[in-house]
Formats: sequence, structure tokens, C-alpha cells
Amino acid sequence: MEELLTITLNLMGTFAFGLSGGILAVRKQMDLFGVLVLSVATGLGGGILRDIILGHIPPATLSDWRYLAAAGLAGLLVFVWYDRVVHHGRFITAFDAVGLSIFTVTGTTIALSAGLSPAPAVLLGMLTGVGGGVLRDVLAAEVPLIFRSEIYAVASMLGAIIINVASQTGFSGIIPEAIAALATFTLRMVSVRRGWRIPIAMPKERVQKTLN
Repeated sequence: MEELLTITLNLMGTFAFGLSGGILAVRKQMDLFGVLVLSVATGLGGGILRDIILGHIPPATLSDWRYLAAAGLAGLLVFVWYDRVVHHGRFITAFDAVGLSIFTVTGTTIALSAGLSPAPAVLLGMLTGVGGGVLRDVLAAEVPLIFRSEIYAVASMLGAIIINVASQTGFSGIIPEAIAALATFTLRMVSVRRGWRIPIAMPKERVQKTLN
């Protein structure tokens, strides 16, 4: 039952990330091949990174056709019905946040099941969450979100920490996973809406220019 739930969540995250990749590809005016490539790369990137780090070769997202199908279907839907799938720019953020929250939870859970200690499990959960988005942005010639001072990796880290704390206290299962996913999604969306940013380093020359 637990394995089925993990697979279902992973497929949902793959589809959500695939939508975000497809939407960005259409906005970049890519052709059908480009849309599908970006959707698949976004949908599978985080899971592939996680499995390679854990030594699960070949990665589950490559050996199970359902993941490729979910990401490909998302890209195809966006290409054919872009206007129906998205009407405002915020939808790409929403789909990305859904994928971020689901992959963070499943990545952290899988890391703990593999025997990793809390700190590495949090790191791997975060890498699983942000991996697809980073690959999407790099392929689309965008600066990855995790480098834009946005609350992105921090939101993923919050979800991973919640899963770890729940595991350490013996409170595991669908309830803490749902709480962690909701916390990640909420922090990400609220930060975008309110314009929250992580402080950035400012060179002395730029500071002086700003003051002048």
C-alpha cells in the first residue's frame, strides 16, 4: 500500500513538473520536440538525480514507462491546448510548486527508507524537489529559480525537515507527508504572492553606487 502511494505521488509530481516544463517551452516558442524534451527533462530530472545518488541503477523513472508517459502526456497537453491549460503566468508557478512539494516528500521518504541519516535525507529530499526545475531552467536558458533569491529551495527544505522530524518521533505515514507537502507548497506560493526574497550579496561597488 505504501509503495503504491509513493508511486502515485511520484507520477503526480512528474505530471505537474511536466506541465511546468511544457508551459515554459511554449512561452519560449519551442516546437513540439522542444516542448516534449523540456517536459520530460523537468518531470524526470529530480527522480533521476535521487536514484543515481542512492545507487539505484537504472533510475526508476527510466525503467518504469509510466513516468516517461506522464511527463510526455503533460507536454503534449500543453502543446495542443496551451490556452486551456494556462491563462495566466502564475499557473507555471503553481504547477512547479506542486511538483516541488511532491518530489520533496517522496525524495525525503525514499532517502530515509534507504537508511540515510536526517541531514543527508533532508539534502537529498531538497535535491529531488528542485532537480527538475533546475534542469528545466538551464535547458530553457533561464537562471534557475534556486539562484534567483526566491523562496524555492528553502520551501523544499522545510518539507524535508518536517518529514525527518516526523520520522524521528515515530509519526510517519500519509498525514505527516501531506502536512510536509502542504507546507512546501504554501510557503512557495505565499512567497511568490508577497514577493519574499532571500537576501543577496551586494558588491561594495554596487552598494556605493546605490547610495550615491
